[in-house]
Amino acid sequence: MLFATLEHILTHISFSTISILITIHFITLLVRELGGLRDSSEKGMIVTFFSITGSLVSRWASSGHFPLSNLYESLIFLSWALYVLHTIPKIQNSKNDLSTITTPSTILTQGFATSGLLTEMHKSTIILLALQSQWLMMHVSMMLLSYATLLYGSLLSVAILIIRFRNNFHFFSKRKNVLNKTFFSLVILNIFMQKEVL
Repeated sequence: MLFATLEHILTHISFSTISILITIHFITLLVRELGGLRDSSEKGMIVTFFSITGSLVSRWASSGHFPLSNLYESLIFLSWALYVLHTIPKIQNSKNDLSTITTPSTILTQGFATSGLLTEMHKSTIILLALQSQWLMMHVSMMLLSYATLLYGSLLSVAILIIRFRNNFHFFSKRKNVLNKTFFSLVILNIFMQKEVL
């Protein structure tokens, strides 16, 4: 009962923090000069990470098995893996440009997992004996970590494509003005030359 209450409190803390983080993230997207909000967003991500970790550990202690038995537990574990992948570049580099890509997916996954949409699945269920294998739990946890990595890789590739498209668009739009001026100059020159011939 103690672990279930602790898990309930930690889930509410993480959902409340996620709600605030979504607002802060949208404000920092609109107004880039607010560096203090970005720092508070990162502190909120740390608070949410520790509350998710505590929630997973307390659920593990109360149910007696690794918390991957239903969709709710899998989403919580996936959002935990997304938080881990979000913090790895921050440890290696103090300035993290990838956080603009990784933060929204992490926040939205956690927000969906802890929202009231999956209330029926919040209850811990007893795993079938065939599914209690340690190898199977390791396989499922590695698959969820792989899904998190695949999600970040996909988001990164889309971001790179968007950046290249913008760079090419700016390059060709600048060249287009030069080409238009050159084309019109040649047309005008051609008209004058035809008038002189006549």
